Amino acid sequence: MPIDVLRKRSKVILDRLKVDDLGATANDLENWANTDFGRYLLGAERRILEHKYSQLPGYRMMHLGLGPSQPTLDCFKQLHRFYIHSNVPKVLDGLSAASNYAELPLPSGVVNVALVQHAVEYSVSPKAVLAEVARVVAPGGHLLLCLFNPYGPRGVIKFPMQLITGRPEYRFHNLRKGRVIDWLSLLNFQVLEIDHGAYNLPLDRPQWLESDSQWEKIAQKIRFPLGNFYMIHAVKRELRGIGTRTHLWRPAAVSGKSSQGANKSVNKRLIKSVIKSTNQKVKP
Repeated sequence: MPIDVLRKRSKVILDRLKVDDLGATANDLENWANTDFGRYLLGAERRILEHKYSQLPGYRMMHLGLGPSQPTLDCFKQLHRFYIHSNVPKVLDGLSAASNYAELPLPSGVVNVALVQHAVEYSVSPKAVLAEVARVVAPGGHLLLCLFNPYGPRGVIKFPMQLITGRPEYRFHNLRKGRVIDWLSLLNFQVLEIDHGAYNLPLDRPQWLESDSQWEKIAQKIRFPLGNFYMIHAVKRELRGIGTRTHLWRPAAVSGKSSQGANKSVNKRLIKSVIKSTNQKVKP
């Protein structure tokens, strides 16, 4: 086989293994989210969000990633809820904006609840996206991170499906749970809880949208850690060191005199006492 042909084929394989930026594949991923399995997986995540995290405190809530924004935003009770797209959406309403996830157009420490729904693993640099999200979350704010489980059914078939089909929904980073927790600890986040879900095989079957299978009911009951996704709930803790600055004590003002005059009289008496005690020590 000629060398040029081998190079072309190897380049095609390497391109299939690369993870593109979410903005370039957003339309394809939206189409996948509307398939039977995509709606099943996002619906399982939405049920956990509504059941456990809908009452999180705070005023401002931000959503990044996959899925229809409005049904997911409606799970939360914050007064200001908005969705940031990775590219310019077809319909840009008052609750949406478009931005690069590694450079969010927000000041630091203004978001009380941040939901990152598969935006990290579908980015070229997961660390950069996670660090940018950590920047905009306020101290004491909550982070809800939805990621594909590399040991779940979808994570196991990722590499074979990449090589065979090259479909964009399989071009994501397989991020282990322990690795993500380490990243969060470096960003001053404390992990409070981890949930798992969506245990069925990644096949398009409409009946999975209507009712849970017997296997999924058993897996949810025993909290089986090999679902198609895992969800991390973390809180941002701002670390503060022990202050070394000493407090300056000011003498109280004497009645009938100004505070400045009182300070001068106190200083004069202090100097006289120091000189007097020194002279006494110097005398033979």
